[in-house]
Amino acid sequence: MKLSSDELWQYSLTHYPNVEKLLIELQDTYQLNVNLLLLCGYAQSLGCAIDEFQLQELVSESHSWNKRLTSPFRALRRSLKVELSAEQYQDMLTMELALEQEEQWRLINSLPELPNNNPEAQANILGCLIASGVALENLSSDHLNQLFAIGQPPARH
Repeated sequence: MKLSSDELWQYSLTHYPNVEKLLIELQDTYQLNVNLLLLCGYAQSLGCAIDEFQLQELVSESHSWNKRLTSPFRALRRSLKVELSAEQYQDMLTMELALEQEEQWRLINSLPELPNNNPEAQANILGCLIASGVALENLSSDHLNQLFAIGQPPARH
């Protein structure tokens, strides 16, 4: 199955608010790439496993994009927060979101088609945390449960 960047973006808009505070904390503490974690959760929810080699490639690609564009822009936005009007700050947030969406597109398009219904997909989020250097022993079971919950398949009625 070829993953869709539009579906990933919608998935992110749905799930990010549920774990926003935790993801920002992990981003600031461990330089966790939030887009990569959301991609892993999205693929996991579809039963598509991202193997270790693919994950390392994604980590490298996301690190490069973040180092060159997103992180410096985020740092600039944060440093200017008190100097900007609400409208200017919102414009910067909008631009940062555009960079995030472009990164998601790049990540999705660097992946090949992935077979779905793969039981190994349940390790996507855990693999992403480990590959990103997150100290799992420092996360509470509640935090881990929050992260793993975003990779669950949608509830069927």
